[in-house]
Amino acid sequence: MSNSRNMTLKTLARVAVFAGAAMLMAAAGTAIAQQGAPSAQMMQQLQQVQRQIMQLSQQLSTIQQTTVESNPELADQRDALMSSLDRNMAEAGYDVESSREKIDHLYRQLQGGELSAEQTRDLTEQFRKEQSSFQMAQQRAMQDETIQIELESLNEGVIDAMREQDENTDVLMGQLQAAQQQYQVLMQRAMPQQGLQPPATPGKSG
Repeated sequence: MSNSRNMTLKTLARVAVFAGAAMLMAAAGTAIAQQGAPSAQMMQQLQQVQRQIMQLSQQLSTIQQTTVESNPELADQRDALMSSLDRNMAEAGYDVESSREKIDHLYRQLQGGELSAEQTRDLTEQFRKEQSSFQMAQQRAMQDETIQIELESLNEGVIDAMREQDENTDVLMGQLQAAQQQYQVLMQRAMPQQGLQPPATPGKSG
């Protein structure tokens, strides 16, 4: 499975207490890059929470992937939702396939090694921007009422199945939600130093 396709699976979740994790950090990273980094101590704290978020997201993603692969009905429901998202994004003028190809190409380059530090920085920035753009286009598509109904149905089925697959699911989701909230608080402390408003946490609903 391609990296951008796998990214789509992870984005589909409010399964996803961890849906907004990557977008939250991408938005924060963009703001910091534009305005200058906070203090070294604050950056260290942010990086520590970032690592925790990514670690927990990866654990939940693994459970999710295993769960969906072992439940053909959920896999079919997921694929139908992904098709609806792609169609909505395309109708809004977003070039879905071109973006996926670019993300996959950049990912393969970064994974291939033999890059200078400058090349790695440049490619990482390109990858982050393209991935963020893709995810934001998906988030906009998810505002469509029909897609929201499909998503809620899939979320319920996947979360229930994840709980059956791994008894630690609820604990991990709670830890990730707490880590995301901590990250948001740290950004609120850091960014007023730059005269900015922190990025809103995406994908949060009641």
